[in-house]
Amino acid sequence: MYALNPNKIVFGADLKTVLVTAAVTLIATPLIYMVARRVGAFLRENIRMWLEAALFRLGKWSRSSLAKRVSLRGYCRYGLGAGHARYLLIPNQDESEALEVDSAFVSLKLQNGAASFVYSGDVAEIQDMSRVRVIGDPGSGKSSLAKKMFRDACREAMALRPGHRLPILIELKRFTPPKNVTTDKTRAKWAVTFLREHVARVQGFEMGELFDSYVRGGGLFLILDGLDEVAGSDYLRVAATLRALSDRLAADSPHNSVVLTMRSQFHSQVSGHLETDFPPVFHVQPFSPEDIYVFLTQWPNYAEDRDKRAEILRLYNDLTDRPTLREMCGNPLVLAMYVSHDQHGAKGVSVDTRTAFYSKVVEELLVARRGRQLEKPAKSLLREQRETIFGRLAFEHMRDPEQAANSLSWTRAIDVVAGIYQCDRGEAVQRFRELAKETGLVSEERSEESYRFIHLTFCEFFAAKEAAEGREEGWSELMAAHHALKANPDAYTASRLEEVIPFALALLPRARRADALRELDGGSLVVGRCFLETQLYDHSSWAEYAAVESEFLTRTPSSSWDDAWLRRLHLFNVVLKDAEEWLTAYGRRPQTTLEDLFRNLVQDDRERLGQLFGSYAAVDAPAAMRLATATGVDLVAEQPGLMVESMSYPPFRAMVLETVEAATNPSDDLVLLVAEAGLRHRSVALECVGETAPEWLADKVTALDGRQVWCRWDFGWQVFQPSLYTFCLSHAAELARKGEVLHTSEFPGVLAISDVPAPGGLVSGFRFLLRLWSLALISMTVSFAVGWAPWVIGLGPFTVVSAGAALWLTGSYHTASQLGSVPGMRREIYTTLINLDTRPRRLPKPDRTGSQEPFLYEILRMWSLPGTLWLRHFSANLLEASRTLDRELPRQLRPSKRGLAFLPRPRSERRPTPLTERTPPTRQTR
Repeated sequence: MYALNPNKIVFGADLKTVLVTAAVTLIATPLIYMVARRVGAFLRENIRMWLEAALFRLGKWSRSSLAKRVSLRGYCRYGLGAGHARYLLIPNQDESEALEVDSAFVSLKLQNGAASFVYSGDVAEIQDMSRVRVIGDPGSGKSSLAKKMFRDACREAMALRPGHRLPILIELKRFTPPKNVTTDKTRAKWAVTFLREHVARVQGFEMGELFDSYVRGGGLFLILDGLDEVAGSDYLRVAATLRALSDRLAADSPHNSVVLTMRSQFHSQVSGHLETDFPPVFHVQPFSPEDIYVFLTQWPNYAEDRDKRAEILRLYNDLTDRPTLREMCGNPLVLAMYVSHDQHGAKGVSVDTRTAFYSKVVEELLVARRGRQLEKPAKSLLREQRETIFGRLAFEHMRDPEQAANSLSWTRAIDVVAGIYQCDRGEAVQRFRELAKETGLVSEERSEESYRFIHLTFCEFFAAKEAAEGREEGWSELMAAHHALKANPDAYTASRLEEVIPFALALLPRARRADALRELDGGSLVVGRCFLETQLYDHSSWAEYAAVESEFLTRTPSSSWDDAWLRRLHLFNVVLKDAEEWLTAYGRRPQTTLEDLFRNLVQDDRERLGQLFGSYAAVDAPAAMRLATATGVDLVAEQPGLMVESMSYPPFRAMVLETVEAATNPSDDLVLLVAEAGLRHRSVALECVGETAPEWLADKVTALDGRQVWCRWDFGWQVFQPSLYTFCLSHAAELARKGEVLHTSEFPGVLAISDVPAPGGLVSGFRFLLRLWSLALISMTVSFAVGWAPWVIGLGPFTVVSAGAALWLTGSYHTASQLGSVPGMRREIYTTLINLDTRPRRLPKPDRTGSQEPFLYEILRMWSLPGTLWLRHFSANLLEASRTLDRELPRQLRPSKRGLAFLPRPRSERRPTPLTERTPPTRQTR
C-alpha cells in the first residue's frame, strides 16, 4: 500500500493549470484579438452599406406598395372617367351620338383559324397571350373592344386582383417618333419614355414611379389602337418602333403584354412586318342574329315616349323582314347607325328602305368617318371620285359571269385608278391601297392579283349606283346583262344580278322609275324586292304581281313546301305588309291581305296549319309568330310544343313575353307555355324571374291557396319572390292538379312539379329554427329528468346536474348540427328543380363503386328522426320530379346542368305517375 501525499498532488495540479493558462494567454489571446479587430473593421466597413441596402429595399418596396395602392387607383379612376375611353361615337343625321362603352358593348367573338373565344369582360386570356393582333372590317368593333378591354383592366387593377397589370390605351395616330430616332435602342427608349409620360400626365402621387414599378415587375397591359390610322409617310418608323418596343418590354418583364388593332384591309398589306413580334392574329367576327338582338336591348337612347320592348321588337322585326340588311347589320357600326337613324327619324328622313340606308352607310365609309378619325374635312369631290372608281369596277365585275362573285381583278382596278387620277401604274397602286385603307370597303385578296369588297352587297350597291347615276344607258345595259345571264343554263349566273336590279331601280330618277318597272322581267323575287325598294304600289303592275304570287303560293301542295317556297312566302308577306301600310296611308283599300293569303293556305286544315308554321318557324320563328298574330291564328293553342322549343331564341322569347304583358283576354295556354319553357330553358327562367307579372295573372294567383303558390317572402328565397315566372309556375301547377292541361304530352315539366309541395306551404326558416330549439328544450327537460333519477337513489346533486347538462348539450348540438342545414338544402333543391340554380355546385360525386346510396341520401340517413322524416315524406317528391323531368324530356331538350340528375329514384313505395309511363314525341330543336 502506498500512501498518497495530498500536498504534492495539489501542487502538481496547480502547476499544470498555470502552464495551460499561460500558453492560452500568450498564444490564443493575440489571435482572438486579431480576429476581433478584423471582424470589427469588416463590420465598420460594410454595416453601413448593408443598412443602406436594407433601407433602399424597404423604401423601394414601400414606394411600390404605396404607388400600387394610391397612384394605381387614382390612375385607373382617371382612365375610367376619361371620355376617349368611356364613350363610343355613333354618327347620325345631326351629329355624333355618344354611347357608354360599358352599357352598349356586346361580347365579340375573336377567331384565330379553328380556335376562337368570346370576349365578355375577362382580360386575363388576352393578357396571357403576351402579343396579339386584332383585326376586323371597318366598324366591326375593334375600337370598342380596345376601350372595353382597357376599362376592364382598370377595374381589375383597382381591385388589386392577382395577376393584374397597369393598363395603357394609346391611339397610334398620336404615336409617331421623331425622324432623328433611327436605331432600335433609341426607338425603344423613345417609346418607353412616351408611355411613361402618358401615365405621368395623370395627376397623382408618383405616377412615373407607378409606371416604373409595373414595367419591370407586374407588367403593362398596353393596347395600341388603330395602326391603319397612322399617316402613310410615318408608317415605317412607327412599325419599327413597335417592334423595338416589343423587344424592350419582353426584356423588362415577362408579364408585359401588348394588343395591336388595325383594319383587315390594312393588315393584308403590312402583315409581313409584324409576324415575328406579334404572331397570333384574331379576326373580329360579325354579330350573329342573337348578338343583334342583345345590342338592341342595350341601346340606351330610345325615345322616352316609346315602349322600349316594343321598339326593340319593331327594329328586330324590320331587320328580319330584310335579310340582306340584317346580314349587313352584323357590323356593329352599321347596326348602331341604323338604330340611331331610326330613333332620330322625327328630326330627319326615316330610313325605310335598304337603298336609302345603304346610301347613308356608303357615304359614311367613303369620306365622313375617316375624315373624323384623321381630323380632316370631308370633300364632295373626293366622294365622287371614290364612287366612280368603285362603281365602274363593281358594274363591270357583276356583268361578267367569268369572274367569281366578289373576287375582282387587281389589274383592272389599277387601270381604272390610273385613268381617273391621270397617273402611272406605280402611283395608281399606291393610291388604290390608300383608298382601301381609308374607306375599308375593299381589301387585297391575293397580292396584286385580286381584291374583294368587304361584303358582296356593297359590290352590288356600287354596281347599281353606276347603272343608275354613272352611265347614260346604265339601266338598259343592266337589264340586257340580266337577260343574257338568265338565258344561260347555269343556275348560278342566272341570279347574279337579282340584288343589283332593285338597288338600281330605287336609285333611278323618279321620272324614270315607272317606265323601268314596267320593263322589268326578273322573276317574282326580283319584282317583290323592287316594290319594297321603290314603294310604287300605285303602279299598274302591282295588282298583277300580287295575284300571280298569291296563286302560286296557295296552289303549291304542302308536300312541296321547300326552302324556296318558304323564301317566296316570307318575301310576299313582307311586301304585302308594306303595301297595306302604304295604301292605308293614301286612303286606299288593299285588294290582297295577309288574312286572305293564310286563310287560303291553311284551308281550315289543322295539319296544314301545323306544317306551315312548323316549317316557317324553322326559317324564322319571330316571323312565324307575327304571321300567326296577323292572321288571327292562336299558335299558342295550336302548336304549344313548337312555341316552347322556340322560347330559347331571345327575339322570339321577347315577343311571347310582350304578348303576356299586353294580353287583354289571356288564356291559360300562355301561362303553361311560359312555365314549361322556364323548366326547359334556363335562359327563359332567368329572364322571367326578373319580370313583373301582369295584373291579370297576379289576380289569378292571389285567388289560390297560399300553400300552393311558388312564391316566398323569406330571406334567402330571393328567386322565389313574386315574379312572372313564379306566378306562371303557381297557376300552371294548379291547372295540372285540376286536370285542365289539354296537351299533356307537351307539358311534362308542369305535370312533374304539380305533385310537389309548393314553397308557399313550407315552414319558414325562422319558424323552423323555433321548432328546432323547441326540440332542444324538450331534450334538455328529458336530460334533467334522467339526470335527477340517480339523485333519488342516493347520488349527490352535483353529479345529477353535471350529467343532465352534459346530456342536454350533447342532444342540442347533435340536433342543431344535423337539422340546421335543412332550410338551405331545401332552397337548393327547389332552385335546381325549376332551373334557377346558377351557383356552382360543391356536392362531391357519389361513389358508385361502393354503396348504391348517393351522397345526399347518405347524409340525410345519418340525421336524427326529423331529418329522416323530412327525407322520406317531403324531399321524395322533389327528387322524383327532378328525375321525371330528366327522364321524360327528350334528350336534346333537357337542361344542360341539372344539379340533382345523378340521384336515383327515392326508395319509396310510391307508384310512378301516368306521366312517367308516357314518352312524348321527340322534336328537333332549332
